Amino acid sequence: MEKEQRMQILSDLVELHSVNGDELPVANYLKKLLDNAGIKNEILPLKGATNRANLVAEVGSGKPVLVISGHMDTVDVNEDKWNSDPFKISKKGDLLYGRGTTDMKAGLAAMVIALIELKEKQVEIPGTIHLLATAGEEVGQPGAEQLQQAGYLDDADALLIGEPSGYNRSVYASKGEININLLAKGKTAHSSMPFLGINAVENMLELLNQIKQRMHELSEDKHNEVLGDTVFNIDVIHGGNQVNAIPGTANAELNIRTIPELTNETIIAELQSVVEQYNADHQGQIEMSVGMNIVPIVGDPNAKLVQVVHAAAKSYVQQQKQSAAELEAMQQEASLLGQTYEPGMILNEGVSGGTDASKFLINNQTGFAYLVYGPGSNTPHQDNEYVSEQMYLDFIEIYKQIFQNYGK
Repeated sequence: MEKEQRMQILSDLVELHSVNGDELPVANYLKKLLDNAGIKNEILPLKGATNRANLVAEVGSGKPVLVISGHMDTVDVNEDKWNSDPFKISKKGDLLYGRGTTDMKAGLAAMVIALIELKEKQVEIPGTIHLLATAGEEVGQPGAEQLQQAGYLDDADALLIGEPSGYNRSVYASKGEININLLAKGKTAHSSMPFLGINAVENMLELLNQIKQRMHELSEDKHNEVLGDTVFNIDVIHGGNQVNAIPGTANAELNIRTIPELTNETIIAELQSVVEQYNADHQGQIEMSVGMNIVPIVGDPNAKLVQVVHAAAKSYVQQQKQSAAELEAMQQEASLLGQTYEPGMILNEGVSGGTDASKFLINNQTGFAYLVYGPGSNTPHQDNEYVSEQMYLDFIEIYKQIFQNYGK
């Protein structure tokens, strides 16, 4: 495949408006590419949804089975804050601007192109490569969940996700995430006669203090060597309509980043208990519901997948020139992880952000051969998101080496 075609594929993907909830056009586009290359593939509509689908493809046969994955959705766009059309590639020097360039249409395109180019050259793949292109990673991960429940990970020996890492980082562990929604129901009244009402804002504030204290008690002696500590935040709070009225309702949203030592299940049960006890002791009621609920994943840092990926990327990593500031930042990051960093290395680490692995590996949360490695910058979800053109092209070559060498 010529460079122009490689670039056109990424450009076409960016032009498809696949903001979470509209992934089917991307699946259809990828299917045509794979069909034309003679690669077995199938579109799987997302249950209970329209214009949403996963796409699965397969190259090779037998063991071992390497699952590769990328998501087709993007986050939303505020076009007024972009310096260019977010749904058209805008090139400035080596940088390609557009929604999804980094998160993660470059990674997904690089994986698909690598499979197609190997097929075109009739390169034999030892074992099997399963491609899982997912819907909905940005919100709830329903695509990955559906594929896992359908058994697409049952025979997997390793999982490689092409989320943006850049050249110098690979990720084998990620925290889980819980979003908690709280709704306080009180009774409105005039501010001059508060005894006639039930102040939902005051109730919410009191409950939040109790929850914060309980989270501290639960997490103070829990630590993970790779992922660190549980992180708890109160991110959203609303209540009341005007200054001279007792508020009858209030709501709050909490975000918790989790580690294996304090499970999602335990946290949810404990917070539900706090809410129930509060309701039993007070007038008014507070309801709790769970939004996002994804588990932490800690893979095997010494897995064969890690070794194969690092070997495939080594020459490309060593060609990169880091500024003094970039080198210092990497060295500081490595020091926090108890590691040493030198130019030309790939730092293997854990991160707070999650991936589809939280659904894919729901039954293999610790010790599985899992790695995130893909093209991208530090601009996911940001205005004027971009990816390096050379990095995108390099990762096609890196993936080709990985796919050829993992099964050997």
